[in-house]
Amino acid sequence: MNSEISLIIDIVVKVGLRDKQIEAFNELSPHVLKEEGCIQYELKEVQGDTNRFIILEKWASEEALLAHDKTAHMMEAESKSPLFREKTTVLKLFDI
Repeated sequence: MNSEISLIIDIVVKVGLRDKQIEAFNELSPHVLKEEGCIQYELKEVQGDTNRFIILEKWASEEALLAHDKTAHMMEAESKSPLFREKTTVLKLFDI
């Protein structure tokens, strides 16, 4: 059984603050991509909605994902995201 975990993070930013999401991701992504167990970490804009983004993540294991959530850079990013995010939905996916 494959232990990889994929996440789709659906983000709606506050009107006029889309650049803050892009800047935050660009600042954070080099740190995340260096983490043990990180396979994928990408930001995508939703076509037709300039205030909506998707982050695609893939992790080697549940342990890697849990360690990611506890890193200093992620905790700092999470504390700042309410300043520009209106809504965030996380979908956790497992292979079948």
